[in-house]
Amino acid sequence: MFSVRNIATYFFILCSFLLLFNPLYTAVKAASFSNSQLIFIVVNDELIAFSDDHPFVLEGLTYVPLRSLSTILGADVMYDQNEHAVRVHKDGQVLTIHVFENTYESEGMERKFLPIKMVDNRTYVPLRLVAEFFQLQVDFYEDIPLVRLIERYNDLQYSYEELLSQYKEQIEIEKQKWQVNKTLEKKGKTAYLTFDDGPTASTSQILDILQNYHVQATFFMIEPKIWNYQEEVKRMIAENHAIGSHSVTHQKNIVYKNPKSLLEEMQKTRDTLYTITGVDSRLIRVPYGSKPYLTAPFRNVLAEHHFQVWDWNVDSNDWRFTKEEILNTVKKQVKKLNEKNITPVILFHDRKETAEILPAIIEFLQAEGYELKAHDSEQHFMVNFWNDERL
Repeated sequence: MFSVRNIATYFFILCSFLLLFNPLYTAVKAASFSNSQLIFIVVNDELIAFSDDHPFVLEGLTYVPLRSLSTILGADVMYDQNEHAVRVHKDGQVLTIHVFENTYESEGMERKFLPIKMVDNRTYVPLRLVAEFFQLQVDFYEDIPLVRLIERYNDLQYSYEELLSQYKEQIEIEKQKWQVNKTLEKKGKTAYLTFDDGPTASTSQILDILQNYHVQATFFMIEPKIWNYQEEVKRMIAENHAIGSHSVTHQKNIVYKNPKSLLEEMQKTRDTLYTITGVDSRLIRVPYGSKPYLTAPFRNVLAEHHFQVWDWNVDSNDWRFTKEEILNTVKKQVKKLNEKNITPVILFHDRKETAEILPAIIEFLQAEGYELKAHDSEQHFMVNFWNDERL
């Protein structure tokens, strides 16, 4: 009797995550789930269990999460920071995947095209190409559908019919989950409006607009300003918005003097938010974004104190653009992300000009099928320029 393999989070896999789940890079192509089909993966006699990132068939190819190659192939998967590549090691062979270039190579061969797909900020690669590179036999059974990988010199215990009988119940459960997820996906997409450097005199107007459109947002605030606009901050919580810390001074020479200084500023802002709202938020956005100042020592201390760091992948440039330019740049960037199935996290500031153009931005996003939500700490996903999955 063979047990079902679980997807394990190994160190090597974690290293590849730092690159692969970055929503800010644009070279990774997106897969459209609307035309995709669930498929099951068996290695020899074992059905591979996936958590929430299932393999799928699209345009005749079976795609699997890149992070799952460790489990599927019994391989070591490592991220090469110098070359921005993922190396898959198995039985003395090395396959190098250049994710951002959609290519692969090995010793003695030229780079070739690899049709990489991105779904929900996760990277998928064609299974057959990778498996056959490592000399695994690939059998495809269309009626389930199911792919069976057979390692050399392996004595199989189950025939195809016995395999289906062994895993029948589990396959049916996974099919039902897939259909539920497909149904939910059709209901719409999510985008996040985020506002920095407040509260200000414009915050109340911004809250009015959000309320009128029945949408939520996330506010990253400066500690001294919080005391000056306590009612607006309380209103954020009452109207189901998310709150986070954006420092005390917002001066890079003070905030980034050393890791202790950064931590103290974020802790103080967090404490003030808690005092006024009763909400203990570990969500932060560091001044000027996490690059280049949030180097490893700073990130380490934030991770040790369980802070969630959010940057952005859409920059409205509202601090320097006209209202029309703000709207146009948001539209352009959001449409590019939509082509890649990447969730927009949009950077704004608590400013008069932003408030004036905000209705047009909300109407554009809603017309594009987006639901505008506040950050949820229990469903936090990585959006930071360092690709640090701890934050």
